[in-house]
This record gives sequence, structure tokens and C-alpha cells, in this order.
Amino acid sequence: MFGGNSMKWHLFTLGGHKVYLEPFFLLLIAVFVFMDLNSAAALPRQLLWAPILFGGVLFHEFGHAVAIKAFGFGPSTIILQGFGGVTINETRQNSKPGESIVISLAGPGASLLLALLSFGGLVAYKSFAGENALLTHFLYFNGVVNVFWAVFNMLPINPMDGGHVVLHALRKFMPMRKALYYSAISSLVVLGLLAATILALGHFGIILIVLIVMFGMQNVQVLQQLKRAC
Repeated sequence: MFGGNSMKWHLFTLGGHKVYLEPFFLLLIAVFVFMDLNSAAALPRQLLWAPILFGGVLFHEFGHAVAIKAFGFGPSTIILQGFGGVTINETRQNSKPGESIVISLAGPGASLLLALLSFGGLVAYKSFAGENALLTHFLYFNGVVNVFWAVFNMLPINPMDGGHVVLHALRKFMPMRKALYYSAISSLVVLGLLAATILALGHFGIILIVLIVMFGMQNVQVLQQLKRAC
């Protein structure tokens, strides 16, 4: 979702899709691991954030990559970066609006699938293997986090998947330039409503505030670039 052109490490290649990791993603994992770490006894449970975040973001991005390849655009490059990940495929720039919508939905769909598998695994494990606090905690929170990740990504805000769905839906009725303009405007409106809701409820999570500011700046930049190109 986010990230710059910083250094990255090649982790592996699967199905032709190359997977890279940027250092900032490790910082994100560290933030979640140490966020509620109040004793040494809590460390094993907090360390579960590492596989939950890594696996969840990777599975989400593979959803996009698989859909892109299914439409005939070949393998993609997946980068775990910033506050999430990104799937890059230069050949899909000419994809049709309908194809692009399916590709955008494939990521949240993959997240929901992973959540379903986690909850199913949790039920099966409790039924047949008894109770293991660490494993049941992992399966439960892996399901919860991936449901949240799917829903969060479907907010109609650029550059998230929901924003891309809006953009490509607009492409069905207008040129790309106008679609970019109106999707940026709609993103700023939704961000404003989200910020107002946060203020009203008093939930001032620093990560959420940073995301809102970053989203807003990106959409303002899009409008400025479109205005300069006129």
C-alpha cells in the first residue's frame, strides 16, 4: 500500500511472482510486537504479530497477483513495504475497467479466505486436539486481523483497493483523467468523514491519524498533478 523506493531484499519467487521485503515493513512488525508488551511472559504472544502481519499482507498481495496473471498479464512483483504491501505489474496498465475491478477485489477476497481458513482451523483444532493457548490465540487473531484488513482495504479511498474499485468503475463512463480526478475528490470526502468520526468518538490512534494524513496528501498530489497537466 505504501512505501518509497528504498532498498529491498528478495525473499523468494513463487509461481513466477517475485517477493521483496523493505526494511520499513520490519519496523511495522516491531511496532505491533512491542505495542502491548508489558511483561516477559507476554512476549511469545506478542511475537505472533510477526507471522500474522507477514502472512496476511503476503496472502492479500498474492490475491492481486494471481488475478493479474489469470487475466493474462503474467507474473507480478510483490513488495512488503510501509503499512502494507504493493503488487506491481507494468503490463496490466492496459487492463479493462472490469478486469481492474476484479484484480482490486482479489486482495480483500484473499484476506477473507485466509480469515475463513483461520477460523475453520480454530474450530477444528478445539474439536479434535484440545486447547493450546498460543495456537488458538494465533488462529483467532489471524482471522480477526485479516477480516479487518479486508474491510479496511475496501474503504473507497485511494490508494486502497476500495479506492481503486471506485476509480475503475468511473473509467467505465469517462476518460481516465476524469476518473482520477473524481476518485481523488471522493477519497478526500471519505477521509474528511472518517476524520470527523474519529474526532467525535475520541479514538486518536497515532497509526490511524498518520494513515489519514498520508492518504489525504496522496490524493491532493493527484489533483495538483492533474491541474498542472491542464
